[in-house]
Amino acid sequence: MTVGDKETNGNVENIAEADDPTRAAAPEEEVDEEPSIPNPPTSPGPILTLSPEEIGRFFFRARRDQDTERWDVRLDAALREILERANDFVPSESGGILLDDPRAKLAGIRTPRLTFIATFGPGTAQLLGKRVPSDRGFVGQVYRSGTPFRSDDLSSDDPLSIAMPVRGPGRPIASVIGMPVIVGESICGVLQLINRRSGGPYSARDNELLRIFAAYMSSSIQNALDAIHARALARLDHLTGLFNSRYFHIRLEDEIAHADHNATDLSLLFIDLDYFKEVNDRYGHLAGSWTLREVARLLSENAPPAAVLARYGGDEFVAILPGSDIHRAVQTAEDLRRVIAEATIFDAEADGEQTAQPLPGVRASIGVASYREHLAPGGNQRRRENLLLRFADAAMYRAKANGRNRVEVAEAED
Repeated sequence: MTVGDKETNGNVENIAEADDPTRAAAPEEEVDEEPSIPNPPTSPGPILTLSPEEIGRFFFRARRDQDTERWDVRLDAALREILERANDFVPSESGGILLDDPRAKLAGIRTPRLTFIATFGPGTAQLLGKRVPSDRGFVGQVYRSGTPFRSDDLSSDDPLSIAMPVRGPGRPIASVIGMPVIVGESICGVLQLINRRSGGPYSARDNELLRIFAAYMSSSIQNALDAIHARALARLDHLTGLFNSRYFHIRLEDEIAHADHNATDLSLLFIDLDYFKEVNDRYGHLAGSWTLREVARLLSENAPPAAVLARYGGDEFVAILPGSDIHRAVQTAEDLRRVIAEATIFDAEADGEQTAQPLPGVRASIGVASYREHLAPGGNQRRRENLLLRFADAAMYRAKANGRNRVEVAEAED
């Protein structure tokens, strides 16, 4: 049987077609209609999700304002609330949310697989992280069509039947209903509920309740993304796109706590541009701003993947290097100094009829401090944060005094 085809026995129904008011009406019959009263709230039990870090990659997607960003996402609480509310609308034995991987979409893969990122119900913990095809089966039909479906006769070879854990004899799925998950204008997954708690197949009324709920679900996810977007913007320096100094201090506190807890090292680079004033004086502040953006880009492209980069203020930058000892930190600092010194930055303000002129070259003086190498044991965390930053800053000024365009290492605390 093809999932989504409307049959006379009602086993599988294309809900969008069944509810089409333009279709010819069948002769009316006397039927006992189900009372239109709210379902009493029924706890779905524990709702499980992937970790916030794992969930994050499923929301690297185009937002409704067409910006594409990598979000620092914590959507696990929002997903739990969505499943809890869905179960309030249509009480069910189990359910889950499956999302596509937007990176596969961006790579041009036409049929990305759908991954269970949140579930509830007996035995469904083993579904987390499991993937099913998006181009066939019940879930695939909901995803590809963007319309709700329900079935009370799911075939045993349907990918959803195969994925679900078996509880006792026979197939675990007696009935299933699914709704598309839509963020903005993009279909990005499926919410499915399995086995109506009151028994029997899912009804047209259940479909209408979920149709109403779909708008709430979309808004809930979008609102979570909007809030995350606002928090992310509050962390960033508007000119360079690196973190700002306020968030740098928060991350330094976190990274020192992590280093203490795991007995690992941590290094800090303090970077100050040499000859930057000449750019402002000769070419103006727009050229200076462009130079800062280009230096930020060079730092982002050449720093280690785990580095936390921030603009500290003016032409000063800082880099936290988690897990990096003094030797690796010095090598990183030398690499960044060399990249900046060798770069040619062109004037972005040249008009179309002029050849862009290279701006005066900037260099970088960099101070390096190591948490384990330069700080004496003891003292509270705030003191250690201040000392680490002060030692790296002092080493940077020593690099300035010793000729600029160089790396200097901090002196250890007595």
